[in-house]
Amino acid sequence: MTTATRRGPRGRAVAPFLVLLLLAACSQSSQDTSRVAEESPAPTSPAPSPSIDPAEFVDEIDNPYLPLAPGTGHHFDGICPTGPASLVTEVTQDREEIMGVSTLVVRERRTCEGEPVAEVRQFYAQDEGGNVWYFGRDAGGGDASWRAGTDGAQPGVVMLAEPMVGEIYQQEFVPGVAEDEGQVISMSEDLTISLGQFSEVLKIRESSRLDPGVVTEKYYAKELGLIRSQRVEGGNNNLELAEISGVD
Repeated sequence: MTTATRRGPRGRAVAPFLVLLLLAACSQSSQDTSRVAEESPAPTSPAPSPSIDPAEFVDEIDNPYLPLAPGTGHHFDGICPTGPASLVTEVTQDREEIMGVSTLVVRERRTCEGEPVAEVRQFYAQDEGGNVWYFGRDAGGGDASWRAGTDGAQPGVVMLAEPMVGEIYQQEFVPGVAEDEGQVISMSEDLTISLGQFSEVLKIRESSRLDPGVVTEKYYAKELGLIRSQRVEGGNNNLELAEISGVD
């Protein structure tokens, strides 16, 4: 599968899902794309539930900006509101069926000041066009847990196959619980972290209609994935990739 062919599966699952959000963004301003990209996403009405056809999903997640190869681990260091923080992710071999789609399970462990604050199982799948979808999370029960197709929860796109500056898209929608959106800000960032220097980095701005005072910017390097997460509004909550395991 090549990047050039990474589009919505047969034009059904993704295109209608994104069009309303794009139209909402365009209606706010007729000015140039650079200005749109630098503005925080404005609240929009929820997009209609995307049409999910399990036959249009593949087993491997190899989107260049979010590759999820089983056996791969990432360790992030940073700060939380009260001190040092860390995030450890593990792409497992486990799979769970949600809405008829075989999703890949990614485990996450977060700490703040050395104390565990969250252990979560996240569910991802990639469609045949290359878009990576988010189907829910298991946080040990409670309001933080949800699965697409249950209690009004909708899957969202966590990484587009072909990001374009200015695009706004729904990442997850659980009424009153999680209503997150992403906006493509740049595809040409230069970023230096402890692991090295990266160019042509993808910058995504994330926000939620439920908590408009919190905005996070995330940076993705090709063939590696997330390398930095930075809270730009709503307090300190920053992470930077420090170590990778399971990579040849």
